[in-house]
Amino acid sequence: MNTGTPDRWIRPYRAARSSGVEAALSDLYDRLAPGSLVAGPSGQAVAPGAVERVAVRVWPTGTPLRGLVGVTAVPLPAPVRDTDLVAVRGLPRPDGRGPGRYQTWLLGLAWLRLGTSVRLLDQARSHLASRPSAGESLLRNPLLQAALAEAVTEQLTVRASLTDLDPVGESVTRLVQAHHHLTDTDNALLPVLGAAGYTQDGPGRAAYLSRLLADVYLPARHDMWMPA
Repeated sequence: MNTGTPDRWIRPYRAARSSGVEAALSDLYDRLAPGSLVAGPSGQAVAPGAVERVAVRVWPTGTPLRGLVGVTAVPLPAPVRDTDLVAVRGLPRPDGRGPGRYQTWLLGLAWLRLGTSVRLLDQARSHLASRPSAGESLLRNPLLQAALAEAVTEQLTVRASLTDLDPVGESVTRLVQAHHHLTDTDNALLPVLGAAGYTQDGPGRAAYLSRLLADVYLPARHDMWMPA
């Protein structure tokens, strides 16, 4: 799956696939916005606790955090409340003066979410392989094989789209579409995992967190921040 992945996104992709969302998000912050909180279109941010504790500015505006009024912590939803992540609101929103910078964040986040989705696929395969039905593994069930094959196809389609994407020279539409494809793919994989896909400590937890990041950082309109 790593073949063709641009070098700068291999680490967040691999971290998400091997170690989970939190580790990959830390890597993405270190790579694109060290010492900062990345604010989404609604002025909200999600960051690892270690990042939030040392942040001194808001990215991409560069506004110093010290002296900002109205910045408050937001409780994380129950399924991910025990993670070492911090959510805040009331930050300065990104604007149209540097669209490429924010779109680069969306691109890195898409690679992170792709790694999370592939991890979910790996877990679905392992889950089915360990479940017998009528004397053979559920992994041999034609309907479940079709569901896995469709997920692979969607993930490869997203990878191809991200690999040749220039975040500075294009509108945000393709990035938003890639994120939505990943959300749909994860939602389709969760039922394959049965009850394990929906328990608070199960594989679906990472899919929920991945979708939360998309909710915080995706723009409401695909054409926002297009270069003049």
